[in-house]
Amino acid sequence: MVKMFVAEYGGSESEFEKLFVHFYESPFQKEKCIRIVAVEGDVVGGFQSFFYWPLRKGSETIRAWQSGNSLVHPNFRGKGLFAKMLDYIHLPESGFNAELLIGFPVEMSYNSFIRNKWKNPFDLRWYIKLGYPLRSILRFGSTHIQQSVFSRNTDSFNVMDNDIHVEHSTAFDSYRFAYQKGEYGRCVMEENGVKILIEFKIQIRKKIIRELVIGKVLFSNSQQHEKTILFDKALKRMGKALRPTLYSIAINENYQTLKECVESNGFKKHEKKIYFIAKGKVADNINDWGDWNLQRADIDTW
Repeated sequence: MVKMFVAEYGGSESEFEKLFVHFYESPFQKEKCIRIVAVEGDVVGGFQSFFYWPLRKGSETIRAWQSGNSLVHPNFRGKGLFAKMLDYIHLPESGFNAELLIGFPVEMSYNSFIRNKWKNPFDLRWYIKLGYPLRSILRFGSTHIQQSVFSRNTDSFNVMDNDIHVEHSTAFDSYRFAYQKGEYGRCVMEENGVKILIEFKIQIRKKIIRELVIGKVLFSNSQQHEKTILFDKALKRMGKALRPTLYSIAINENYQTLKECVESNGFKKHEKKIYFIAKGKVADNINDWGDWNLQRADIDTW
């Protein structure tokens, strides 16, 4: 199986094997995830997995599983194999039962999910904002998140609103930190009893463009005006310290709380988007997805 992924994406077998061990064999995930491997003789024809990705709404936990690491060997494509792997979880012998399935598929697999009766209630739309283009170049390589006040620590964050978001807990943080690689950070601020958490990472594009990708924004309970002000202050604090060339964020445009913060701060809508799909009893009973606060950091590949 590892050989199939290396052939498709490059890299080393040892690195992929290490990633898979951290991702699927963690005590947090091992007994909850399901891995589907299609085999013909001694050839692996495809792989599909669903991993436990809990959501929260107030004090309620929604037991959700995210679809990911989907891949079909080139020799088996166009033969319906991917659809069979998606259908397997609904067979009694799979032993799999989930309240909700979610996913963020790439263009190649999106239509297969839709044919498999997944819903596409919304997408994550990218927004961008210019940062400090000249200063970021002059200070390129001199500022590191790990050495700043934005070091990322495992922590729980209490979201008082009833917005639906991916669980933010010490246990989930510890699991994800073990397999993630990159320059990540968090900005946590509190003012007048209002608290904000912003998770972000730094990406270098074309060797000189320093992009600050905002992956998650969470608020404690407060009025919209207070959230907008605190979001602006947090971005200024990060910008002053890290001097990014530009900022980017992907949001559910139906989630007005964050959309208002983003637009008020000068972000402009970009044409690119990330598909979001869902399936299951929970999804079937939802008519309004406007309280779903999902963002880029909620995808397993963050």
